[in-house]
Amino acid sequence: MRSRVLIAILVGTVLAFGWGAVSWTSGLYDAAFRPLPGGGEVAARFAAAAGSDGAFIPPAPPDTVGLDPQQAGIAREAYAVEHRKGPLVMVLVRRQGVDPMSANVLVRGFVLELFCVSLLAGIMALAARYGMRVQHRLALAFAVPLFAVMGTHAVDWNFLHLPDRYALALFVDGLVAWLLAGVACAIIIVPRKD
Repeated sequence: MRSRVLIAILVGTVLAFGWGAVSWTSGLYDAAFRPLPGGGEVAARFAAAAGSDGAFIPPAPPDTVGLDPQQAGIAREAYAVEHRKGPLVMVLVRRQGVDPMSANVLVRGFVLELFCVSLLAGIMALAARYGMRVQHRLALAFAVPLFAVMGTHAVDWNFLHLPDRYALALFVDGLVAWLLAGVACAIIIVPRKD
């Protein structure tokens, strides 16, 4: 079974990585990301205001350290009012530019997916070892990616108030990538005859 696990990891990684190439070039993200008018100028202002790389959210929850309870309550209420009024903004700042298709990005992406598929293959190997039939392993191949995207992208969509189209693109992209890898692992990794 060990050789089948290794084959499943390789095939699953190629499928997940290949899907990434398709999803980023097929238009899946066209509705998720829209150009911001004056984007370069806005980005420069955000980077200057941020002062460092990081994730920033205006309005941000207040820092109530050192405030008495009344002051802290006033600060929290002012934040809640500002949050309800809007606009809500999330800004990711990386002050140094990067080549989006650099070899480092692609290699790191492949290694990350190899690691993730290895975990998925381990789950399928355990399922096969304990006698799960192929239809049950296929159900597991759907359940694990669904759990992963619901537990990350759907939760972020809700609590971070992400735009619906952006969250949906992330959800679909992740579900398809890991469903492809999971199905490959479910089919390739089979119980030993003994």
